[in-house]
Amino acid sequence: MKNYYFNTNPKHFGINNVFDKEVFGHLTLCEKDSVFITPTQFTKKNISPEHALRLKEKYKIENIIMFDRIVGIKNNILITDHINRSGTSFIRGKTPHKKLPMFPDMSGVYIKNTKNNNQTVHTLGPKNYKNPPNEVGVVFSEAAAITATLWHYVGVDVRCYGVVDTNALNNPLCPL
Repeated sequence: MKNYYFNTNPKHFGINNVFDKEVFGHLTLCEKDSVFITPTQFTKKNISPEHALRLKEKYKIENIIMFDRIVGIKNNILITDHINRSGTSFIRGKTPHKKLPMFPDMSGVYIKNTKNNNQTVHTLGPKNYKNPPNEVGVVFSEAAAITATLWHYVGVDVRCYGVVDTNALNNPLCPL
C-alpha cells in the first residue's frame, strides 16, 4: 500500500478527490492500493504522536510519501534535510509516547535518493510562510520539518517532496 501525506489541502498539488473519512484528526481517502491523508487543522491536537501512531497502526504505514509547498526555487525537489525555523514542534512535551524514546534521534528523518535533486529546506510554519525572509539561495518550506519529524518519531520512513506552488504565498495551509 502506498501512503501519501499532504501538509496542506491536496488540491494545491493537483489532487481534487474528495476525502471521505475523518480519522484521528485527519481526513483520509482510501483508493485501491493507496491511502491519502491530510490534517483537518494544522494544530498540535490533530498532528500529534498519538494520532500519527494511530494512523500508522490503522493503515499499517511503514513509509509515507509527503508533499509540502516550497518557495525560493523554480523546480520541485526531494527534501532530504531541514532546518526548523518555525518555532513549532508537535513532539515537544509529547515524549516519550508509549515505548518510544524521550529524546528521539532526528539525524535520519528523510529517505534520501542520490539520483534526484536533494535539498535542505528551511521550514517556516504556516504563520511565517506567507512572508518568507529575503534570503538568496534558501528554499523555504511550509511545514516539512514539523510533520516529517513526527512521522519519523513513530517509526515511519519519510520521503518528502517540495512542490513549487505559485499560489502558496496567498493560501498558507488552507483547511479543507
